[in-house]
Amino acid sequence: MELGISTLLWSKEADLVPHLPLLEAEGIRLIEIRLCPQHFDYNNASQVRRLSSALQKSGVAIYSVHVPDSLCTDICALDEETRKNAVAEVKKIARALTEIGGKILLIHAGGVFEDESERQNRLEASRRSLSEISIFCGSGGLKIAVENSLPTKKRVGDTVAEIVRLVEKIDAENLGICLDTSHANLGEDVIHAVELVRKKLFHLHVSDNSGESDEHALPFEGNIDWKGFMSAISAAGYDGAFMLEVRATRDPKLILREAKEVYQRLRKEK
Repeated sequence: MELGISTLLWSKEADLVPHLPLLEAEGIRLIEIRLCPQHFDYNNASQVRRLSSALQKSGVAIYSVHVPDSLCTDICALDEETRKNAVAEVKKIARALTEIGGKILLIHAGGVFEDESERQNRLEASRRSLSEISIFCGSGGLKIAVENSLPTKKRVGDTVAEIVRLVEKIDAENLGICLDTSHANLGEDVIHAVELVRKKLFHLHVSDNSGESDEHALPFEGNIDWKGFMSAISAAGYDGAFMLEVRATRDPKLILREAKEVYQRLRKEK
């Protein structure tokens, strides 16, 4: 595994490029783009080239890109035109990610809905969308990781078990799961979640919380059993990026330094 950081850390910044030297200075070589098009305007070829050039100079690589929440909502839309338009837009992101050497397209199975009776129809819409996206991405060697959603409202994929069933039903070789530890810790057992996803664990979103809200804190700042978690992902044979998805609750430079220290501590927990 190699440590990576989500650009959620710079969620209030319009331009990611000026912050790349901070990553270089701390020796963190992998990032996940959390905000599109804010940090990765996939429809703007010159902006993509500028970012790609800056990454090459800094020695930092884009490992993964998080599909915008609005598109995640629309891929499970009951209106077919809305769903198809969302899929087409996700394919644009996938194409741009492939061009700059990314490995993982990170997506939610859907968004918030009000009526529980809609769940199965929305899951079916999501299944069609994810099937289409996985076929498109397969030709470019790109993997898709479906993340367990925040369970504070009704959402498609708001339990780990539902994500597992959805991915297994599609049965595509390049389609797997991103386990978000913070989301799983809100009402589920994180260690059990690893057991559920272990056969299809493609990616991680790592952060901590107290079990009450999605705090996006560094490990050991909440109540997740990190020793148990590290043992579980080791037993699962996970060798992808250890992607920290934390918020800028203090100076990002300080958080990056602490992130490295935390990661070294976690590596000893296995």
